[in-house]
Amino acid sequence: MKMWHKIITTLLFVFTGLVFFSQNLNTSPYTRFGLGEINKPITTHYQGMGGLSVSYSDFHMVNISNPATYSTLRKNNPVFDLGISGKMSNYKAESNGEINTSQGNNFLLNNMILGLPVTKRCGVTLGLLPYSTVGYDISSNTLLSSDTVTYNYRGDGSVNRILLGTGYDVINKGDTTRFSLGLNASYVFGTLNRNNSVIFQEGTFYNTRVQNKMTLSGFSFDAGIHFYQEVKGKAENDIWVYQLGATQAFSSQIGARRDFYAYSFIYNFSVQEIPKDTTYFYEDQTGNITLPDHFSIGMNLGRNKQNKNVWSIGAQFNISNWDIYKEVFDNIASENQDLSQMTELIIGGRITPTLDFDDKNKNSFQKSTYSFGFKYGNSFININDQQLTNYGMNFGISIPLLSSRSLSRVNISTELGRMGTIENELIEESYLKLSIGFSLAPDTRYDRWFKKRKYD
Repeated sequence: MKMWHKIITTLLFVFTGLVFFSQNLNTSPYTRFGLGEINKPITTHYQGMGGLSVSYSDFHMVNISNPATYSTLRKNNPVFDLGISGKMSNYKAESNGEINTSQGNNFLLNNMILGLPVTKRCGVTLGLLPYSTVGYDISSNTLLSSDTVTYNYRGDGSVNRILLGTGYDVINKGDTTRFSLGLNASYVFGTLNRNNSVIFQEGTFYNTRVQNKMTLSGFSFDAGIHFYQEVKGKAENDIWVYQLGATQAFSSQIGARRDFYAYSFIYNFSVQEIPKDTTYFYEDQTGNITLPDHFSIGMNLGRNKQNKNVWSIGAQFNISNWDIYKEVFDNIASENQDLSQMTELIIGGRITPTLDFDDKNKNSFQKSTYSFGFKYGNSFININDQQLTNYGMNFGISIPLLSSRSLSRVNISTELGRMGTIENELIEESYLKLSIGFSLAPDTRYDRWFKKRKYD
């Protein structure tokens, strides 16, 4: 038990330090659009199922994708979940009949979540997680008269959210039937930097640069419902489980401020930048950003034995209306790329080969839960009237910490996917994503938290 505690503590410090002090948030050229790459509000275990999550309710997992599931947390058994992820990407583009390639790697803190059971029917969750990330550096060269012109687009930054949510069982008939409602309130904040430059290699004309720094903050809300039903099978201790979940993230306007600077310049000995004329300059310009609404619905069918899940399989459909996204400053809408409605279909499941945790002849991997998933959808990015697609395959494992007889688990997931295409001079991104998370909870029998002790 002490050894596991030392291992977990060491890993938490190592990975948290790695993320905060050496992280590169993103490298995808497609983060130019909107608020960048949107990060799903899911923990590592559900990433292993491709993001299939809104219909799942687990008392030993915090499911932030559906606040209605917070009521499942067992009294005196809170759960803390910490997750990080890394992505290795290969980019490919075709230009003048030639294939150009590049690579990029990034690391990201995926979530820090604490789930607290309040009563038998109610649970509360507090957390910090990213909403979106931006990180790109794109250059292209064009021959103009006798000079070569370089167009450069560079951006970085992130948008984060502090989440506070609650879930409540409207109907609770023990472990057989539950109907729950939930609500998340999020404070969204962050800073995004975008710089565009036009550089003349021979100095034929003045170079130009546009610097755009945007800081945003505000509140957003999402609600969820969840239904859980158990039906006894023919065999003893054989139970079929049906679950249905749906969530709605509401469209919201959040406040924003912008510093905008457009100017011309020359290089001194091709090194030092010397400004010449200021074309536009706005400082601390006020405005607002319209975030899209998002709807998800999913269901799954599973089989339980000895009050443990043997296997389950399900499907989920997501839709986000990014076509309503707007950036408005001083009542004037900024020029943005046309974004489209995003849709996604997910199919996934999980299986636990061995349920007898007391069998010492079985190792940890035999008692682990294995998950899989496949997703396919249209992204919100639309270039040259072509909406980009995104698809991927996911695999995961959830390893119990058996030595402490607790609900604690180490969760690992991988995703192999592809975004975009090389057709019509676009960029294709092939990526491998690895996530690791720690779901930590007290001992279910001997170390229950917030329990009032009685002495004779």
